[in-house]
Amino acid sequence: MSKTGRFDSAYLRRVNCVKTFCTVREHGRVSRSELADITGLSRATVSETVRELLEREFIREVGPDNTARGRPPVQLEVNPTRFYLIAVEIDVGWIVVAITTLVGEILVRRRAEFRTYDYSFVLSMCARTVDDLMRQQGIQRDDVLGIGVAVPGQVDLSRRVVTFAPNLRWRDVTLADDLERILSLPVFVSNEAMLSAMAEKWFGTGKDAGVLVYVSIKGGLGGGIVSDRSLYLGVSGSAGELGHMSIDPNGPKCSCGSRGCWEVYSDEQAILERAFRALRTSKDSLLFQSSVVENRFLTVDDIVSAADQGDRMALEVVRESGWYLGVGIANIVNGVNPDMVIVGGRIAASTILFDEIRKVVTERGLQIPAAKVSIAPTKLGDEVALMGCIALLLDTLLEQPEGRLNMDSVSTN
Repeated sequence: MSKTGRFDSAYLRRVNCVKTFCTVREHGRVSRSELADITGLSRATVSETVRELLEREFIREVGPDNTARGRPPVQLEVNPTRFYLIAVEIDVGWIVVAITTLVGEILVRRRAEFRTYDYSFVLSMCARTVDDLMRQQGIQRDDVLGIGVAVPGQVDLSRRVVTFAPNLRWRDVTLADDLERILSLPVFVSNEAMLSAMAEKWFGTGKDAGVLVYVSIKGGLGGGIVSDRSLYLGVSGSAGELGHMSIDPNGPKCSCGSRGCWEVYSDEQAILERAFRALRTSKDSLLFQSSVVENRFLTVDDIVSAADQGDRMALEVVRESGWYLGVGIANIVNGVNPDMVIVGGRIAASTILFDEIRKVVTERGLQIPAAKVSIAPTKLGDEVALMGCIALLLDTLLEQPEGRLNMDSVSTN
């Protein structure tokens, strides 16, 4: 749900539906009276939103709680097998497709790799993988409520177009429309980091955060901002392009065309280049030994592992990377004033990195915002963007009065 500033009755109904559904999902089984106590909604409002969710078959009534005294209340739970959601993540050289239940339980997941930037090839692979998994699970199209797609690039949400994905070498591709045409299912496409922010709010560490910022460190550096349960999009839908904050106007050129962007100092490529430069004078490093002996390229996982073992060169690379990440996060803390910043990507597995980030934020951040912010790694791992696709679908579905998406509602959303 994007931030709109509207507070009419329809908006409040959607907010209450989301709050009620999420409470049922998070608690497993809960009675109507418990819902009112947990959410703070009136019993009449809970009764209305529960009725709507039951009619949609998003939740169901189950046996009473036999531990209660007197007449036991009827329990509610998310309907586990009535409907399915599909998540697709696209990145350079690979896609991942997953089918989940309404509670976000992944039933099946498949990764496919390729060596091309050709849009038509990737589109065909996505559609074919979705079809294969549905057939494998015996799932009919009528039982699928929608498909969410995460891409590492800028998405014009109003036109449903991937306007610029530099690492994929895509410009102005109609991914949502093309997938809908092939699969005959409603499709939403959004930025990977924005979706990851939604995942953290719905399923991850940021459930209780008021203002949450997610920083994604992969082949590029992206971000997403969630306020309450709303994804903040900005005027044109591009809010969260944090990797293109300029931290050195005379720095290296970025893929966006500018210079000295945070991304060129902090993404995976920058971390690896930092390691390769250090290896020229560090022949005794575990990283040098492993890469030569095993005749393979270094990965960020190698750097994290070597740093954890106390390798001097790897420690320097991780700490320098943490310093640059800390500079950008300090800017976010000062400018956005979040209560939580969550970092994702393979480098986020390093506790040493976070020690450095927190140190820099303390030094460079304004005193009160820096003292109040929590900085943590994602606990959703490689599935964070996939779960973000599921969060987007659920959030959008709960906005629809009929409880289903169709091609027309998707196009006009």
